Amino acid sequence: MDRLRKSLFLVISLFVMMVLTLPAWAAPARGTGGSVGGKIGLVDMQRLLRDSKNARNVRAAFLKDVEKKQAAIKAQEEELRKLEAEFNRLAPGALDDRKKKAEQLKKEARELQHLREDAEAELKRKDAEITQKVIGEIMQVIRNYARNERFTLILDRMAVITADESVDITERIIKLYDSQKK
Repeated sequence: MDRLRKSLFLVISLFVMMVLTLPAWAAPARGTGGSVGGKIGLVDMQRLLRDSKNARNVRAAFLKDVEKKQAAIKAQEEELRKLEAEFNRLAPGALDDRKKKAEQLKKEARELQHLREDAEAELKRKDAEITQKVIGEIMQVIRNYARNERFTLILDRMAVITADESVDITERIIKLYDSQKK
């Protein structure tokens, strides 16, 4: 029991000494604005994705796919409207014809719904893929830039409440990224 008390006393003593000397360890960093010879940079990822020529080109290609899918859906919607018009023109007494047209209308409506859902799912998947690809490429440019320019820390502007504009390196990263993708 006495041995346990001595061990506990030693652990507590070491902990108290560490806590008391912590301000002394941090003191040299205070005079340099919180950094010890390091550089800090900010990158606005939203602006990179919006303003980079390469990111815009990738987005434009994606939007062409969206337009193709929308055109296919519109064509099918037009077919459905034609079927509805044919159904409405049928005489109320033509029960067999009306029943066949109604079944055909149901079938076409289900196919249209499936086409919409499939297109939406595919476009969401594709959007996520290209966004991840572009972000990955941008992150590689940022890592290389940080290594070459000896940055200690680079943060996304969204994670920072306020900062001096001189630490914003977004424009340099946009130029580097676009120059690598020519």
